[in-house]
Amino acid sequence: MVTSGSRGRTAQRRHISRILIRLAAPVTGADSGPVLTSRAPLTLPPAERTAARVSYRDALVAPLAGYRPLLLDLVVPAGPAPDGGHPVVVFLYGGAPAAGSHKHSRLGDQVTDRLVAAGFAVARAQYRHGREAPFPAQIHDVKAAVRWVRHHAGDLELDAGRVAAWGHSAGGYLAAMLAVTADDPGFDGDLGITGPSSRVAAAIAWSPPTDFTHIPPPPAGFALHSTGHDPHDWRPDATASPLFHVSAGAAPLLLVHGTDDIGIPIAHSEALVAAYWRAGADADLVRLDGTGHFYGERKLQQVTGDGIAFLRAHLG
Repeated sequence: MVTSGSRGRTAQRRHISRILIRLAAPVTGADSGPVLTSRAPLTLPPAERTAARVSYRDALVAPLAGYRPLLLDLVVPAGPAPDGGHPVVVFLYGGAPAAGSHKHSRLGDQVTDRLVAAGFAVARAQYRHGREAPFPAQIHDVKAAVRWVRHHAGDLELDAGRVAAWGHSAGGYLAAMLAVTADDPGFDGDLGITGPSSRVAAAIAWSPPTDFTHIPPPPAGFALHSTGHDPHDWRPDATASPLFHVSAGAAPLLLVHGTDDIGIPIAHSEALVAAYWRAGADADLVRLDGTGHFYGERKLQQVTGDGIAFLRAHLG
């Protein structure tokens, strides 16, 4: 018996095969069909439908010469979209950035489920890690994901004017950078689809590093020690710090940070929210007393709810 799940997996394999064939095919001129470049608009993967959601897995954001292609997974609430389309959250996983995946994040799964139930579409974006590419490649990658969302918004019943970012740790850092750099050409890059804005309307950053001039050594027993990765391998210079890019035009930002975080001290979030206030921009900080870099289940549910309320207030 052929099930709907097996048909979906077969269609997905065909979609990935088409991506690989297009990436491997030589460019022979205008008569050979569309030329795939780092700027080419790219086709959508097949939709996988359930009663609650419509999923588009392995959407090709940008091919990268010498690297695996940049992908994202999009989840859209099932049923009729609101006027103007669903608001969208680009969710960014954490990992130093030395490890992790947009596909394998328990935290990402939990936040995605809550957001979709609340009527938000979620684009879980991939980015290159520190040993794959130096800064600002990671910023270029996530900005390409935002542009991808805007380019395809009409086809997917998304609201291109209501795009936000959300992430934890390294993902929180990237969300904060999206908030403070807007359409800065120095950070936009030219990956994937160019033309649409990479600006976000709001951002949520959980436990982010915000000032790379003040990163403490990884604490003893830190999980990444056992993998052979050290977040300091990637440490860029001060220009990578969200703290030094805040302006009055920065997107509204909600920061969450544990008071007992020894990996990325809460001073990072305190400094960023203070910089926002000095610039006349909108930011707030939720302090989690007695909490470290990762949150227990009760506090995770609490701050996820806080984040959804923040997005509703700022995205409408």
